Amino acid sequence: MLMPNVSAARIDSVSAVVTADRSLPPMIQERMQDSVRAIGEQLLAGNPLPLSDQRRAQQADIIKTVFDKILVGYSVQAVELSTVDDHALIRVRLQPWTSVINRVDVNVVVEGMPPELETLVRADLADIDDVFDDGLMDLPIAAADWTNGILKRRLKSFMDEHLPEFRADFDIEFSSSTANVLLNVYPRVPVVRTVSLSMHSSTMPNLALVTHRTIMEDRVNLLVGVPVAFVERHQADIEQLIQQPLDAQKDFRALKMSSTVEINAGEKTSVMIRSDSSLYRMRLSGWVDLGRRDSAKDDLLFRTHIGRKISKLDEIFMQLDAQPQDARFKWSLGYGRVLPNGTRAAFRYDFTSKEAVALIEQDFFKDWTFRYEHRFENDDNEAAVRYKLHDFFDVEYALDRHESWLRLIGHF
Repeated sequence: MLMPNVSAARIDSVSAVVTADRSLPPMIQERMQDSVRAIGEQLLAGNPLPLSDQRRAQQADIIKTVFDKILVGYSVQAVELSTVDDHALIRVRLQPWTSVINRVDVNVVVEGMPPELETLVRADLADIDDVFDDGLMDLPIAAADWTNGILKRRLKSFMDEHLPEFRADFDIEFSSSTANVLLNVYPRVPVVRTVSLSMHSSTMPNLALVTHRTIMEDRVNLLVGVPVAFVERHQADIEQLIQQPLDAQKDFRALKMSSTVEINAGEKTSVMIRSDSSLYRMRLSGWVDLGRRDSAKDDLLFRTHIGRKISKLDEIFMQLDAQPQDARFKWSLGYGRVLPNGTRAAFRYDFTSKEAVALIEQDFFKDWTFRYEHRFENDDNEAAVRYKLHDFFDVEYALDRHESWLRLIGHF
């Protein structure tokens, strides 16, 4: 009678543990364990179980001989082979050669970055020393070249996570038991090629910003050569870096001015700086009216507005109007308030014309404003819709009970 063939148990999986008399760098230990496991799988996978003591010793000796030949900087002291069920475990103990690295110094050189932005790059590289410590500490100097491939992969992984806009290369020199690492970091493309600067204020004459333009042009040009993606990732930090020197100017401090910076990053980067006072409101504007039939009207006028905020919503102001065509001047005193719905209301008294004027303005949609004025002396009304073409230029369609006209308004 034939008996059924019962297959003997065989080794199905292999793992390895590599240790050294002194601590082994984690990255090197991982690679060594992978190498030993690969040798063991080739040699042991599929072998029938149990292994005899003689067979176990033979296989351990083969693993020791093969692994010892590929090692540099270490010698294999012993290899132990054990099995649990269908799993084989290889334990390898190493002896490092005499000269071992016990100190790692990393010197980072950042290429092509101004000092102000280099600080941000170095902040992203704060933990870079760990990459080299993990790969080199307690490693025999003779084995250092064997680790270059591992260090390059770990460095690339670190850069991809912490500083993806830059590349990094390194060289290692040894002095006694110290590894001196020179790490060169340089930008990836695309980088910022040109920067255009715009400066604007809603509470001060834009001409007052002209004296600071040279300073700010030098500041924003720090971005030239910086990776676009780095500017986008650090946009808040860079905007503050640009803002600080402007707000530190003496006249800005005296006028309680503060600035906000908006960066639109790209190879052609644009920077908008808006500077406004929390205490004063001073505006210089002028306009010309087209299509008015009554030549006595103020078809060309320059207006200076000087206001002092008495609260976040309230303002007292003086207004001076100049009409160069007939050398006339008018001046007014008034009070303005921003209502809860964003409507701007004002009341002023014109001391030249001896009349009171009420004004209401309301923004709607993007860049559109509705304006309504009432003159109490002659009970005259004026309404207008204004469109902002640019921070420095508006166009307005206005009408009263007599006629309508087009007004071109410039803000200086």
